[in-house]
Amino acid sequence: MRTVLPVVTGLLAALLVPASASAATTCTELVRGDNKDSGLAARADGPVEIFKTGLTGNVSRTQIDPRTNTVLGFQDLGGVSRSEPGAVSWGAGHSAVFVRGGDDALYVMQFVDGVATGWQNLGGKLTWNPDAVSAGPGHLIVFYRGTNKQLYFLEYVNGAWGPHTSLGGVLTSSPIAVSAGPGRIAVVTRGQADDLYYLERNGSTWGNWVGLGGRFAVDPIAVSRGPGLVDVFVRGTGSRVFGISYNGSSWTPWFDLAGPPGGAVSEPGAAATGSGELAVFVRGGEVRTPVRPIWRNSSFDGGATWSGWITVDVGYGTPSPNNPEAAAHAFGGWSVAATNFPTDARVGPLRVCSS
Repeated sequence: MRTVLPVVTGLLAALLVPASASAATTCTELVRGDNKDSGLAARADGPVEIFKTGLTGNVSRTQIDPRTNTVLGFQDLGGVSRSEPGAVSWGAGHSAVFVRGGDDALYVMQFVDGVATGWQNLGGKLTWNPDAVSAGPGHLIVFYRGTNKQLYFLEYVNGAWGPHTSLGGVLTSSPIAVSAGPGRIAVVTRGQADDLYYLERNGSTWGNWVGLGGRFAVDPIAVSRGPGLVDVFVRGTGSRVFGISYNGSSWTPWFDLAGPPGGAVSEPGAAATGSGELAVFVRGGEVRTPVRPIWRNSSFDGGATWSGWITVDVGYGTPSPNNPEAAAHAFGGWSVAATNFPTDARVGPLRVCSS
């Protein structure tokens, strides 16, 4: 891999935007026990689907209306998952969930207008969580880290899966994939020195690995605000959140979004909404009270200015270290989901907030 930025540089202070830019938020507690981070798929026809892996390895699917957080349906999908689910939707009525199975192979279940395909074994050997994106109607691409630590992908086109294909690299985190407009797919991951790397496909052609620098101990998150645009966020030293942005041809320096009170104690989640909000979410580590709220830092001008950290949901007690997972939904806002673990508990209720 080729390093471009060896260290985090160009730190920028978080700036304020008008208070009127802050979206109204509603939160709901879903009393479904689980112990891993969720996977969210936002469908074009409205529902947000939340996939979870339970204590026995079974996978569940909860559908909500993000305008009210009302539960529209719940299914226990069974299976044996050894990973967090990777979820994606390519349009109205369609979603898919990917997991690392009990035999470390890649499994997928798709849903078309409410009808499930059942679990399909796609083979391969995974060593971390899979992640998937849609490249258009009926076109899915799923990524995973193999036993040799290289990045692999499979592509689903016209109802058929292609071969397992290596893209090289030496990954020390799960791959994080994002669709950045028609024909453009990007993957961000952590390298051997805990720095970040970026790989882009334009059309059917993959570029070279690009080093983004930094030193990070957790997985990044990536979102796209439009064609060719990619924003990457990750928790760094001092429990602060750092970001870096790509305009389709070049990267900004790293910028510093600081952290909420008590610092960020989770990996970030992020969403880029249809109404123009770029939102980053973390769980805070309050030092004076026994809670770990979900906080949001938003930009409404493409990352030029930021709101500062605003509380989204205070309904979490300690330890509750799980990461918030976010998605932009069809009504122009976002949904964020995280699990609340009571002290000494192995499971806890899932909480969902939407704007």
